[in-house]
Amino acid sequence: MDREYGLDIDAIVGHIDSAPTLSFFFPRLRRSLVLDMRQGPEDGPFIRVLPMARGLHARLRSLKRARPHLPKATEIVAIPWPIYVENMVRSGVWERVMKRIESTDSVDALSAAEAALNELRAIESQDLTALIHGGQYETIWARESG
Repeated sequence: MDREYGLDIDAIVGHIDSAPTLSFFFPRLRRSLVLDMRQGPEDGPFIRVLPMARGLHARLRSLKRARPHLPKATEIVAIPWPIYVENMVRSGVWERVMKRIESTDSVDALSAAEAALNELRAIESQDLTALIHGGQYETIWARESG
């Protein structure tokens, strides 16, 4: 069990390999990376960055709206990712996600996954810039002058 990042990477990899529907949620970014690996005649895998849902039932409903040709997903594995996006790459989690997507033989899904990773990196960069400049963050403790 790899806990280098404060997460059970082995368990996460197990879910990536087996779960039909996953959601990595990034609380600081208020976004989720949603992976629905189910396929149908009109639908390949669904890989998107979406706003965080209020809960798992809300996420399942949003998937049904986005993928009306497929039966409603009955379960979803939700994985909190409270650390940097780049740690998905460094930890090997992203490589495992890509291997799972490659196994579907969907070129569109591979492109969507790369676009999603780039989108998450951009959102995180904007968030860090806002943090540095004060943006939506407030100072809790101010340094006393003197």
